[in-house]
Amino acid sequence: MRFICWAVELRSVIFTLSTLAGTLLLQAQTITVVEEGADRPLQGVQVLAKFSGPLGTTNVNGQVRVVADLGSDTLSFVVPGHPVLQIAWDDVVRRGYQVALVVVPFQLPEMVVSANRWEQDGTRVPDRITVMRPADVAFHNPSTSADLLQQSGEVFVQKTQLAGGSPMLRGFAANRVLIVVDGVRMNNAIYRAGNLQNVINVDVNVVDRAEVIHGPGAMTYGSDAIGGVMDFHLLRPRFSTDSTLRVEGTTYVRSASAANEAAGHVDLGLGSRRLAFLASASLTGYGDLRMGSHGLDDYLRPWYVRTINGVDSQVVNTDPQMQLGSAFQNKAFIAKVAYRPADGLEVGINTYYSTTSDFPRYAALITARADGSPRWAQWSYGPQAWRMTSAEVSHTARRGAWSKAHLVVATQRYEESRTQRGFRSTKTILQREKVDGLWVNLDLLKSFGTRVRFLYGAEAIHNRISSHAFASELVSDAYEPINARYPDGSTWWTGSLYAGAMADLTERLTLSAGARYGRSGLEATFDTTLFPYPTTQTSLNNGALTGNIGAAWRPGTAWKLAIDLSTGFRSPNIDDVGKVFSNEPGTVIVPNPDLDPEYAYCAEVSAEKTLLERVKLKGSLFYILVDDVMVRRPNTLNNEDSILYEGSLSRVDAIQNAAQARVWGGTFSMEAVLFAGFSAEVRYTGQSGSEDAEDGVSTVPLRHSPPSFGRVGLRWAQGRVDVRALFSFSDGFSTDELAPTEKDKPIYALDSAGEPYCPPWQVLDLKGSVRVTPALLITAGVENVLDVRYRTYSSGITSPGRNFIIALRATF
Repeated sequence: MRFICWAVELRSVIFTLSTLAGTLLLQAQTITVVEEGADRPLQGVQVLAKFSGPLGTTNVNGQVRVVADLGSDTLSFVVPGHPVLQIAWDDVVRRGYQVALVVVPFQLPEMVVSANRWEQDGTRVPDRITVMRPADVAFHNPSTSADLLQQSGEVFVQKTQLAGGSPMLRGFAANRVLIVVDGVRMNNAIYRAGNLQNVINVDVNVVDRAEVIHGPGAMTYGSDAIGGVMDFHLLRPRFSTDSTLRVEGTTYVRSASAANEAAGHVDLGLGSRRLAFLASASLTGYGDLRMGSHGLDDYLRPWYVRTINGVDSQVVNTDPQMQLGSAFQNKAFIAKVAYRPADGLEVGINTYYSTTSDFPRYAALITARADGSPRWAQWSYGPQAWRMTSAEVSHTARRGAWSKAHLVVATQRYEESRTQRGFRSTKTILQREKVDGLWVNLDLLKSFGTRVRFLYGAEAIHNRISSHAFASELVSDAYEPINARYPDGSTWWTGSLYAGAMADLTERLTLSAGARYGRSGLEATFDTTLFPYPTTQTSLNNGALTGNIGAAWRPGTAWKLAIDLSTGFRSPNIDDVGKVFSNEPGTVIVPNPDLDPEYAYCAEVSAEKTLLERVKLKGSLFYILVDDVMVRRPNTLNNEDSILYEGSLSRVDAIQNAAQARVWGGTFSMEAVLFAGFSAEVRYTGQSGSEDAEDGVSTVPLRHSPPSFGRVGLRWAQGRVDVRALFSFSDGFSTDELAPTEKDKPIYALDSAGEPYCPPWQVLDLKGSVRVTPALLITAGVENVLDVRYRTYSSGITSPGRNFIIALRATF
């Protein structure tokens, strides 16, 4: 009898468990969202239920896990670039839990963040902004973030060496353009006016979105944003929308032939409802870069320096297309933790680390003396290391002084070094620099209904510089301290407040305006025992007021007309005021404590037009005037116009507020959907720049204003296949169009009169991708198909020759 009772109870338990399991299976389903006609998974799609509320957001595989009894509910799928799809749950089940969203080109507005640090409808922003998305990274497979910017077709990038990448924005570069990573500026107290490669410290494999503001970012950005702002948003931890653990990630391998490149990357994200984590690692190795076979012999590498039995020798390069001395390695790591203690409140801790190996300054290695012998036996940077740790708090409020608030407190350490030894010299010069700093940034947004947004915030930065230099004898290995590049222990600080507003006066007219006031200062103590400084200490403290006003008018759904008037500034930093530096025999730059900020005044008009919902045209014209430009000019030290420096009599130069600079030009782009999966694009940027010459009367070309450049592309995308042909080009410069500081460099070809010039160039790339499964993407391509030998403007290294690329990317 007892056995029968047990059997009945067991049967009841089994039935209950089976019913519960069946219910859970019915309630816990994974929906996959793809792009119609391409089967490409769509990430970031919000899934909403009419009665149950938000269900979640799709991951990198276009998947969202739904745990709910939806019954007869209706689901909505929302993502920018696609019209909202509403579909009954029963239809989702009948479709096998796969939903396809239609692509309607150009109908929905692009959302941008960089304009005011908060997500904003791009049709309401008067600035020209270039946007690069994860799909661009996955398809083009750029080696570095500098290459990603260049492949946008709207940013010109200079390279002194393979481990290089100095973006030029509207005639300005280096410390006159601003780099921002996850809301924190990278620019520090020793960013110089010459070309910089710091952007390569941003790991391109974790870029979730990159935006470039062309022109001064006056209201929400402070010093240095004269030419523009490069705003990088990296991958973030993502929370689960239900009680299950969210697990997602990416693995990636890449190989490219021109530099014998091998790269690998992995990232992993874990998320619960309240706690989320993300970690990533990227490793890349580059060999010496091979240039193209067809082009000018001026760019060949006919010789190199090799030390044989302790003696430097000039050796014939048996393969002059191989740019010996350009190899390097790069690695980057990121870890992020986010905690959501309550709805509307999120706290995060982030760590970033990126470093290179030593990398030769290739432009120096090809420099020869007047007798044809090499000038340098060794000239290298590195390692170039960047570390950042940040704590951030984001808050959304229904009432009070803000609707949204974002506070970031970050510490950064930047390290760089230089190692130089002249040809057949026994003395090696080693310079080591380190910047430690604290960055605090607060951004607040207050919304008044749906038509008015009030923006305000503050920023504070403090940097401390460590700088040392030594001379080492090859024979004895003896070290002796020599004068450092910067005053050791010097400090630089800046602080600012800003406020502004964006208001929809009508449904078709948006006005934006704002102002920012900042103060900057520095303290430096000079060591007169190693160099005859005219003073032992100097300090600066100055202020700057900048602002902008703009309007965006939408006379119809297919139109946008905009005007923007803005100002920008750059305060002197330690590199401007305290540097002792010689980049050519016979001259030396000495400190100048009497510097003031330089101011930029910019006017821009732009227009956008969509034709027949298939063609989108964009155009903009701009003019920038910069007053009190800090430029290198002859000076005196202790009433002497020349001093003995590193064993030779050298003319004294200093950075001075001695010029005005002007840049004018325009950018045009066209995107068109043709037919049956075919589309086309055209992008063109033309500009011209000048600055006052040393005589104060005439003008000379502006150094960082490149020749006109652009790109034409054709694309065929059908199903899981995407194929593109890209034709990139750049005009050249004659000798007269080169800036005076460029003419003495050995990087340029020589014309028939033996004068330096920059030839025009054209390059064809063919690329394609196949999505084997929703989780596996294979991309391959041939860059520089015709194997052209060319060198981009102001670059010290010749661009890659024919380059075969293959990459595999898997997501989970």
